[in-house]
Amino acid sequence: FLVRQFEAFIIKPMGLDRHPELRDMYFGNYEKLVYQAQTDDPALTEKAQDCAARLGLAFERRFTGYGDLQTALRDL
Repeated sequence: FLVRQFEAFIIKPMGLDRHPELRDMYFGNYEKLVYQAQTDDPALTEKAQDCAARLGLAFERRFTGYGDLQTALRDL
């Protein structure tokens, strides 16, 4: 969700579109962006990498899947 809405939920509300110099103030103590992927979607992974680059952070992808949600929905 956040990868798809990165511009609307991170960049614009934090003013980074108008004041990119604020990036270090907000994210200067962070080292990496961890993308917890629920699906294997290369386009979303690429977008998450772009988000990390925009914030000046290293990128790490961890596939989490949907956990027990898929099993629970199947059993309904």
